[in-house]
Amino acid sequence: MQRVFDLTSAAAVLAANPKAEPFIKAVRKFQSAISVSADLVEVKKSVEELQKMREDVDDHGHIARALLIHAVVVYCRASHTKAIERYDVGVVGAYSPQQREAHKVIVNLRDKVLAHFGPGGGWHDERVLYLEQDHGDAITAVHHRINSDSMVFDILENLLETAIPYVKDKEVDRAKEIDAELTKAPELFKLIDRIPFDVEEFYKDVTGGIQNFWGPEGIRGGAHRQERH
Repeated sequence: MQRVFDLTSAAAVLAANPKAEPFIKAVRKFQSAISVSADLVEVKKSVEELQKMREDVDDHGHIARALLIHAVVVYCRASHTKAIERYDVGVVGAYSPQQREAHKVIVNLRDKVLAHFGPGGGWHDERVLYLEQDHGDAITAVHHRINSDSMVFDILENLLETAIPYVKDKEVDRAKEIDAELTKAPELFKLIDRIPFDVEEFYKDVTGGIQNFWGPEGIRGGAHRQERH
């Protein structure tokens, strides 16, 4: 018999029950690890594509910039941002001193160049000019913007080599925490039993999602993406 229950919804139902706080926290911690892991895997995909176009990045400038922005912003969301919706997984704590400095480079790039407009740091240079020429004076402007930097690809690649395995280990530890809380409070099963997870509804727009959910290969069941139209 195959059954699956929605622990996220169960935690939400129990939110007002102080006795359930350890269980709720355990669920949220595991969900946070899974969420951060998914972000880091997405970053890895973008970095891999950037590395493939490394030699002819100028021919794909717009695509390279889009991939770079995605990689940097999502990496920072996973490793740096203190989001209310998910617990800090502590990615930076797994880094060596050198990697922590490299991490700061990526965060600064996000903060000062890609997500917010700042001094530029060589990534952009914009000037207002007063132009005098034979057919009339004019006020104009020029700008120069760099689409990508292979050094950033290499930094992210190195950081991900440490971050992804670290978070994968966190997933296992935090799943054990949920199991321990359920063992300590078996009465939770009475609630959980009333909150089944609807696999068909969740994956109705994902090709192969339902078929791939069950079994040892689909046990995680969350690695499916769908396009919103």
